[in-house]
Amino acid sequence: MYKENSILTAQHIYFIFPILGSVCGAMLWLNYFIKIDILQQERIRDITIALFIGFLTPDLALWIYKLHASYAWDFNGDFMHDLFYSIFGIGLTEEITKLIGVLLALFILRKRLTEPINYLIYGGIVALGFAIRENYIYYYNYGSQIMTGRTLISSLIHIINTSICIYGIYRLKIFNKGTFWINAITGVSIAVISHGLFDFFLTQQFIGHLTPFLATGIYLIGINFWIQMMNNCINFSPFFNYEKLISTTKMYQTILGWYGGLLLIEFIYTWYFKSFEMACYESFFNLFKEGLLLVIVALRVSRLKLSKRKYFKIKLQLPIYITKNNDEDFNLLGILPLKVRGENEKEIQFFKYMEKIILVCPLKLEDSKIRINRNGRLIKKYFLKHDVVTYLFELEEDEFHHKELFILKPKTFGITYYNEKYPIAGLYSYDEKNNLTDSSNPLSYKDLKLIELVFIKDVTLQK
Repeated sequence: MYKENSILTAQHIYFIFPILGSVCGAMLWLNYFIKIDILQQERIRDITIALFIGFLTPDLALWIYKLHASYAWDFNGDFMHDLFYSIFGIGLTEEITKLIGVLLALFILRKRLTEPINYLIYGGIVALGFAIRENYIYYYNYGSQIMTGRTLISSLIHIINTSICIYGIYRLKIFNKGTFWINAITGVSIAVISHGLFDFFLTQQFIGHLTPFLATGIYLIGINFWIQMMNNCINFSPFFNYEKLISTTKMYQTILGWYGGLLLIEFIYTWYFKSFEMACYESFFNLFKEGLLLVIVALRVSRLKLSKRKYFKIKLQLPIYITKNNDEDFNLLGILPLKVRGENEKEIQFFKYMEKIILVCPLKLEDSKIRINRNGRLIKKYFLKHDVVTYLFELEEDEFHHKELFILKPKTFGITYYNEKYPIAGLYSYDEKNNLTDSSNPLSYKDLKLIELVFIKDVTLQK
C-alpha cells in the first residue's frame, strides 16, 4: 500500500502507530479521571506532573529487572518457581516502582490534595504514565493490533493495583479506619499478589487454554474493588453534591468513544501493513473477544453508590451478578436477569428530586390505590439488601388523606419513562417496625409490597 519513494517510509509509519495507540489509550483513562473528579476538578498542570512522573518510573523497574537478570532470576518452567517470580519478581518490582512515583507526585502536589479522591486520581495517573511506556514497547514489538486489549485490560490493571496500594496507605488518614501499618501492608500486599497472579495466569498454561480466564477473573474482581474505593472517597468529599454527581452515569460514553478511536487506529494499521480484508477480520475479532468485557467495564466504572459520608466495606465481588430484585440492566434470553453493580442512570436520576415537592401520578388511574395525583417529597435514599436502591417517600397530608410513608423504587428495565419524560417507579409499602437505618441487617426487597407503578413530576416545573 505504501510507496518506497515517499517521505515517510514503512518503518517510520510503523513507528508512528505505537505512539498514536499509547497516546489515545492514555486519553481514554485521563478523560475518565477528569469526569469522575467532577466535585472539584484538578488542574491540567497537576495532571501533567503526575503523568510525567509515572512516565519515568519504568526506568527504575528496568534497572531492577537487570538486577534480576544478573542473578539469572526469571521464569524457568517450574510451577512454584514461576508463581513466586510472578509475585515477587514482577508484581513487587512494578508496584513498588509505581508507588515510589506516586509518593513523589503526592509530595509535590500535597497542597492540591483537597478531597479524598485526589489520592486515587493522582495515583492512577502515575500508574497510567507507567502503562504508556509499557504499552509503547508492546505495540512496537508485537504490532499495534493489540491496542484495544492492552488499553482496556493492562493499563487498567496498573491503575487498579496502584490505587489499592494508595488506598491502604491513606485509609487511616481519610476515613479514620484501621491502623496505618496494617492498612499499608495489607494494601501493598493485595496489589502485589493481584499483579503477580494476573501475569502468572496470562503467561502459564497449567490448565491449558482456560488459564487466561483466571486472569480475567482477577481483572474483573479488581475493577469492582477499585470502584468501591473510588466510591468511598467521593462519599467523603467535603464538596459532595448529589446533583453534580448525576452526570457520572454518562462516563461510559467516554470509555466507548475512545475505545472506538483505538479500534480505528488498529484498523488503519492492519489495512496499511496487511490488507483491507485482514483489517476487517481483526476488528470484528477484537470486538467479539472484548465486546462483553468492554460493556461490563464501561458500565461498572460509571456507577457509584452515592451516600454522603457513608463508608461501604470493600468486598471481593464480580462487577456483574444475577439479581432477583426487579432491578436488572439486562435480561438474558428472558430468564437470566443481570445487573452491573452500582447505581445506574435511572436509579441515580432521582437525586434531582431530593428536597423538592414532587407530584406522584398513578400509571393506571383506573386500577390505582392512591386514586389521584398527590404531592409528596423524597426524604432519604436507602440501600436495601443486595444494594437495591430505594427512596423513602412521604405523601403529603390533604383534606382527604393523612401523611403516609412509602418506598419508591426506580424502574430500571423495560419501559422506564412515561411519555418519554417522567421517570417511572414502583410505590411500595413496608412494615414500619423494620429499621431502615440498620445497615447490619438491611431490609430486603422481598419485605416490600408493591402497591402500584407511578410516575413522578417536579411540581416546581409545572408552575
